[in-house]
Amino acid sequence: MVETVAVGRAKGVTLDPGFVDDRMAFADKNLPAGMKASMANDLDRGNRLELDWLAGQVVRLGKQLKVPTPVNNTVYAALKLYRMGSRQ
Repeated sequence: MVETVAVGRAKGVTLDPGFVDDRMAFADKNLPAGMKASMANDLDRGNRLELDWLAGQVVRLGKQLKVPTPVNNTVYAALKLYRMGSRQ
């Protein structure tokens, strides 16, 4: 989320300085402990992933705007083989 916010700010999106902390606190207080992200559920089911539109787009914009995105790069590299889905 920190990388995504940095890319957004570099693109001109105005975000509150405490945005990441606020969203993380919200998640800690309001989301069930066993909840998974929708992309994790899709991966478990062998469905197509939204990887190119999420982490992939952060990586592309980061490169374009010269904003480092090492975590999103890692996520994209680790999951790209599964982005079109797999029923194995």
